[in-house]
Amino acid sequence: MKKLIFLLFISSQVFAQKVNFKGKLADKETKEPIVYANISFLDSNKGISTTEEGLFSMNLQERYLNSKVHISCLNYKDTVVLAKDIYQKTLYLKPIAEVLGEIILTKRIEKSIVLGEVKNKVQGVHTSGMRMLAKYFPNDKRANCCAYLEKIEIHFSEKNNQRKKAKFRIRILKKDKKTGLPKEDILNVNLPIEIKEGQKTTIIDISNYNLEMPENGVFIVFEKLFIPFNEYGENDLDTENEFFYTPIIGYSKYSKKDRNDNMYHFVKGKWRLSPLSKIKMMRKYAPAISLKLTN
Repeated sequence: MKKLIFLLFISSQVFAQKVNFKGKLADKETKEPIVYANISFLDSNKGISTTEEGLFSMNLQERYLNSKVHISCLNYKDTVVLAKDIYQKTLYLKPIAEVLGEIILTKRIEKSIVLGEVKNKVQGVHTSGMRMLAKYFPNDKRANCCAYLEKIEIHFSEKNNQRKKAKFRIRILKKDKKTGLPKEDILNVNLPIEIKEGQKTTIIDISNYNLEMPENGVFIVFEKLFIPFNEYGENDLDTENEFFYTPIIGYSKYSKKDRNDNMYHFVKGKWRLSPLSKIKMMRKYAPAISLKLTN
């Protein structure tokens, strides 16, 4: 009986230590909500995204309030703060000033090339805590004919049918010359995509943004959104996050020229080469993303 009372006491103590970590992110100048910002705990795989109202909410142990969180969102400078500094508060972020380059229109003969075309079966790999996944496309001789980014095609795992719809976001980043990792956004547009139940492929037309292929290549980034809309079940296997989130991006087998050691994950506030690249059987695989270039 004493043992039972002791266990009940311990359970109540653990339960009492949980808090609802919630708050809001907003633009410092316009006071508008910041949509789909990613908030990552730097000492764990915990994380959450803001909703269309700029709100975030998740249950966690109270001790995490003393942890640092990394806030990442398109058109805003990356920010690191203590979790307790945004707990039940509104944090205002200053937008990055955008400088538009000159657009020169010329008469041309239409040409195009597809890099990373998906030709093989698509597999699903569910990576816990992954905020973003990037696939690298080099600016090599295959791209000589075509300097502009036209379309992105993404294939998903069959597990997407576990919910009716799902949302994710596309980002396009330059390659850091020193580290070789994704660094700076070249698409300064918030581009959330919604897919339907059972949808296995989506094509995103980016031709209107006049994006040139950077000199040292480009990263196409799939950004997962940890929002209630994407929850599809409680995660009993991992204590870091309470739910699983869709969509689950696909992986496909590629020849060496299309892999380019190009599996990069954004976790705990940093870009790094995916640990999957160290597994021998996974080295032939890369994210099932293709990029169409045009002149």
